[in-house]
Amino acid sequence: MEFEPASQGAEPGLSHFVRDLALCLSVHRDRSPALVWPDGIDAVVAEADGELPELATSLGALLGCEVTSSFVGLPVGGRGDGDTAGTDLVLLPVKGSCGGRVEPSPGGHAPVHALELRLRVGEALYVPRGFVYALDAVHTPCTLQVLTLHPPDW
Repeated sequence: MEFEPASQGAEPGLSHFVRDLALCLSVHRDRSPALVWPDGIDAVVAEADGELPELATSLGALLGCEVTSSFVGLPVGGRGDGDTAGTDLVLLPVKGSCGGRVEPSPGGHAPVHALELRLRVGEALYVPRGFVYALDAVHTPCTLQVLTLHPPDW
């Protein structure tokens, strides 16, 4: 896998963000959850109110898979309990923060310890397919950009 600039037309901040995220995923993909602080988050946060299709397109090109993007809003006191990731996910807070926990599904993966954290703007949380994740402890409204990594059809 070669990590050149993500796209000829991509802004430098976005290119750095995509590169850093792809490097993290190349190490942890299918193995364990991971928290990364990608360079260039300002480019993602600046576009949080609108679509940033180049983020999904550039990341998908580097990883060799389709990547889609959506937004999830969590109100104060909101929580998401025990969802199992059907495909690899990257959770990016673009406003506010929330608590998070990622752990292997019962009987699923080799022994991996649960990851419990506070997820803030500037961080990206990778949740591998089949892992259980929960979001909670929302003290101010939180908006997450969710990148969904779809495996390639071979």
